[in-house]
Formats: sequence, structure tokens, C-alpha cells
Amino acid sequence: MNKTRALIVHLSSFIVLLPLLAFGEQKPPVPPIGETIEVSLVNLDVFVTDKTGQRVHGLTKDDFEILENGVRQPVTNFAEYTHESTLTLQTPATPVAAPAPRQKRTIVVFVERISLPPFRTDPFFASMKKLLHDAIRPGDRAMIVTWDRGVLVTQQSFTESLPALDRAVDTVAKLSSQPMQDTRADMRFMIEFARSFDDAAAAAGMSTDADGLAMMETDFFAQIEKTSQIQMVRTLNALIRSIAADEGKKILLLVTHRLSREAGAETYWQTIPSMERHLPLEKKAAMDMSTYLKSIDDTANANGVTMYPMFPEGLETTVTDASEADTVRNVDFRRLNNEMHALREIAEETGGLTAAGTDVTRLLPRVAEDLDSYYSLAYRVRNTGADKARKIVVRTKDRSLTVRSRREFMEKSDTTRMEDRVIAALFSNPPSPGFALNVVVGVPRPRGKEFTLPLTINVPIGVLTQLRDGRQYAGAFSVYFAWGGRLGGLSDTSHETKNYAIPAEEIDKARASGHLTYQIQLAIDRKTERIAFGVVDEISKDFALRLMPLRR
Repeated sequence: MNKTRALIVHLSSFIVLLPLLAFGEQKPPVPPIGETIEVSLVNLDVFVTDKTGQRVHGLTKDDFEILENGVRQPVTNFAEYTHESTLTLQTPATPVAAPAPRQKRTIVVFVERISLPPFRTDPFFASMKKLLHDAIRPGDRAMIVTWDRGVLVTQQSFTESLPALDRAVDTVAKLSSQPMQDTRADMRFMIEFARSFDDAAAAAGMSTDADGLAMMETDFFAQIEKTSQIQMVRTLNALIRSIAADEGKKILLLVTHRLSREAGAETYWQTIPSMERHLPLEKKAAMDMSTYLKSIDDTANANGVTMYPMFPEGLETTVTDASEADTVRNVDFRRLNNEMHALREIAEETGGLTAAGTDVTRLLPRVAEDLDSYYSLAYRVRNTGADKARKIVVRTKDRSLTVRSRREFMEKSDTTRMEDRVIAALFSNPPSPGFALNVVVGVPRPRGKEFTLPLTINVPIGVLTQLRDGRQYAGAFSVYFAWGGRLGGLSDTSHETKNYAIPAEEIDKARASGHLTYQIQLAIDRKTERIAFGVVDEISKDFALRLMPLRR
């Protein structure tokens, strides 16, 4: 999204143009209010089972140990939540066990397009309905979205209405039992077509590479698959960040068709005989998704979201040709391992669970149990003001017990927190609209394949904080943007910081009736359906959020 911008200060009857700060992560040159030390409470949902897999109840905070980067941390808050709702709470203020308040629940259901027969989808989605009915109570919320190779559709926005959620699940279930385009057949046809040219060239003595064109075609399809998965990961991360400000227990049910350790690897297994069992290191490196998978772990842990990834397809191939049985089975098992390696990592790092095939139906009751029966532990950390990861280990003093919890705490900078708020606004889930703004959206003008959208944001000076700096009052604010649409998912956020100064003799008039005008020309494409933006006062950290739907 390209942009040009200007900043104007309006002081009642006259206008002053101000010099602009260069685009980037620069700190506003305004004097600080004073040094502060911010302390955060890190909350951990902890699940404890014995050797038989049964839940263990009745533990106290003295039975647990928390280590951050290998250093033991004191447990400051403790509660146990059980099926019977006999809740206990221990904090420094209430050292004796007392009733604990019920935690609000936020559930996001993300379903990538799959295609399975009704005898597979019906019990799975029936179990999902039951989970939502058991989990959602007054004050809780759930949202259901679908993803189909770049197309994000909100089947049901956040609601506590069970009939509305049932209708959305029914819609997804119907889609999931319908046939999908067999892209693998198209891919094999194109690769075999390319291989026929390779064979003809080799027979004529014109080539020494038996799979030259076929390999190029295979590389192309593998890269398409990786690009598709990266796009889905970015959208998943945005969804997780959109519930950053939600209080209480947060989970994401992730139903996938493809989210792999090595994206597109099966393209080589299926079409290049020499790679059926061993993928060359250079191909493995090109298809590696570890960085993107780690971004899901980090984003979920930064926002306190437990992930439950599911791969309903499982071992899906039916062998019809005995001569191809070994190859087909080998590819199918390798594909399953490729998917489950990725999904298992996401579940383990965030404290969730995962399953494949028909086991996904049996997983959902365990998710419901996680929502009802767990320990909530917390410890305090001193913030550094930077985006920083800290490794966490939660264990019991009784080492025979199994403990499941997230393995990382991600501290957030002010910039990341504001980006989260803007993304939440993009999903119509802002924590608060914030202070008053006046926004004027111009008429989009075609510019090649894109559009130019003029946007003017008027910020009342009276809602911002200014500090005395000699003969003037200085302040700064930042403007954040993100865009989205059904096609293409969501953009990254971008932001810009602006400094301003007002003569001391004009400050009272400015605060009473003046405003700052931020003007920008956004270059958007045809896939952009809405733009979210936020304004944050860099001194007080107060903010405002707005969502603008686009009409053409």
C-alpha cells in the first residue's frame, strides 16, 4: 500500500504547516513525563494428568514450579477450575483459597477447505456443534471463518448465539463434503507433459538432463503451494492478534487441508521418481516452513491463545492400481507425517492438542474438557518495552505427573500492541473506539490496476497530551493502517510517527478548538474491501480506532 502524506495544524482561524518526521521507527523528540516501571502478569493455563491420562485435581500453588529462561519464578496467582465449578483462588491478597470468578471464553474456529465424504464430516461437525453448545455461555463469544486458497470468509462473526453458530457450522459442513477441484491431477498432467519434451530431447541427444523441464514445472507447483501456505499463516496470525485484548480463556480450533513442515514436498514425491523417498537437501531448504510455523507459535503465545490443530483428511488415499500401491502408500504416509510434524509443534508450543483422520472427532470432547478443567497460574515480570521471547517451563514437584502448558511468553512493545488493536478493528473486534476523530474518505480514483484513495484524519488537539519545551508545547502521535478483503487475506500493518509543536501563547486556543490534520493518499488494489486505522498519542498512549468499509 503506497502512500503520500501531509500534516497540517489547524488553530482556529489560521493554518500552520509543520515539518514532517521521516517515515520509520523513530522515537518522538518530546520530553518524557517520567521514568516508569511496568510490571505484567503472565497467565498460564495448565493441564495436569497422571500416568493413565486422567485429570489430576486438588493441587495447590505449592505443588507447581514455573521457570522462565531457566530461572524459577514465584507463583503469585493460582486458581483451579473444575467440571463441578468448585473453583478455588489464591493470590497475595487472598492467600486462603476462595471462590474464583468464571473466565470469559473466546473461541475462533478456522476451517480450511477440505473435501471428505459425509460419513466423515457429519460426526466431526456434530462434535464441533456440541463443543460450542457446551462451551459458550452468556458473555462468551465464538467466530467461524473459512479459508480456501486465499479467500477468507467470515461465516459467523463473534456471537454468543448458538443458533447462529449452528447455522455457520452447517454451512461449513456442507462445503466440506463437496468435491474440490483436483489440482493434483492438473499438476501431474502438466509435469508429465513437460517430461515428454525432456524424453524427446534426450532421445535426440539434445539434453543431458533427464528431468529438466519436468523439474522446472515441479518447482513451480511446489512454490505455489508454499506461497499459499504462507498466505494462510499470515491470515491465521492476524486472526490471533485480533483477540489480543480479549480477557479470559482464548482458543483457536484450526482445521487444515495443508499446513506442512515442508510445503509442497509431496509435489516432488508424487512426480519425480528419484525423490519418492529422499528429498534433496536443497529442495527441503526451499520448502522449509519452520520460520512461518514458529510465527504461529509466537503469535499465539504473545496473545494467550491455545491452539488445537486438526487434520481431518489423515491417510486419505485409496489404492486402486496394485502396481502403484507401494508408491501411493509411501507418499500418503510421508504426507501425513509432513502435516502432523507441523501441527504437533503448534499444539505443543501453545499448550493445546492435535489429531488427524477420524481422531479429530474424538479430540473435540477433550477440548471441551480443557475449557472446563484446568489450573490457572500467574507470575509477575518486569517489562522491557521490547518484543522479547521468554522460554517457560511449568512442572509439578511430583515428576510422575504430566503437565501441558504453553512454552513461551512473548513480551510486546507499544508498537506491537497498537498493531494488534488495528488488526482487531479490521475484524470488527476493537477493544475500544477510543477518543474522537473526524475522518473524511475521498473518492477512489483509478490508477492503472490500482486505485488511489484520499484520506483525511482530523485529530482534536485537546485529546492529545503536549509537554512544555521552552517557548512551545511539543507532542507526537502515530497513525497505523491495515487493509483486508475476502481475496488475498490481510495486509501487514504500517505506521508513521508525526511530531508537532505549538507556540506556548497559542496552546489554550489549540486545545479548545484546534485539530491536527493528517492527509494520506492510499494506493489500494481491487481486493481491498476495508481499511482499519488507529491513532495513538505517543505521550499518554491513549488511542483511537476506526474501520472504513470501501465502496466503489
